[in-house]
Amino acid sequence: MKYLYVINWKMNMSFNQSINFYKNNKNILEQLSNQFNEIIICPSFDALATISALLTTSTVKLGAQNCSEYPSGAYTGEVSVQSLAEIGITHCIVGHSERRTYFKETIETISKKIALLYQYKVQPIICIGQTTQAYQSKNTPAILEQQLASILTIVPPNQPVIIAYEPVFAIGTGMIPQQDHLENTFTWLAQYIKKNLAHNSFQLLYGGSVNPTTINTLKSISCINGFLIGSAGTDREKLQKIISEQ
Repeated sequence: MKYLYVINWKMNMSFNQSINFYKNNKNILEQLSNQFNEIIICPSFDALATISALLTTSTVKLGAQNCSEYPSGAYTGEVSVQSLAEIGITHCIVGHSERRTYFKETIETISKKIALLYQYKVQPIICIGQTTQAYQSKNTPAILEQQLASILTIVPPNQPVIIAYEPVFAIGTGMIPQQDHLENTFTWLAQYIKKNLAHNSFQLLYGGSVNPTTINTLKSISCINGFLIGSAGTDREKLQKIISEQ
């Protein structure tokens, strides 16, 4: 299986740190990006254009961590999808739990972003998940369906879909859900997307404490096609172990 690795640096590195990390690890990232692995790095907005210029002949792809829900206009501090597309961004994370929690993003806001991304031929990486309380209620399919139902209706026919499932309690804690929960959840997700998007190819990612300790368990889960990596993606040795583990 070819795994997709989306490396979300969040705001963990400054501009100079981001550029230096890529330059210092360019050869390793290139070696890891092969017939078995697809790699997308997602720096902060300020580093995107500079890293994009460094990636012109690379197999490593570049993603944004967010985008504006508006195509253009008087929206101070926002970054348009058009601008991202013009500097060579191929992917964009939307609906991350931190955006939902800290910036109160709604399904309506996320849907607008997804529509714009498809319009400008930037691939959305759509994040879904649930809180600890929701996880303990053992009602995951109903919660995820509530998040996905309206979103999937705006996906254009025959366009690829990337969904990242991230249980909120697992992000940055070192803990991951029980294996049977992940098996059931990803099997349900695959069936749900096939049912609602019969003509679209799709990839299912897992996000939340993806590290060298948890990766063996995570790679044993059927229907997982890749991973959304957070803090481990800022550590070369950890990242190399995660991707290299077969």
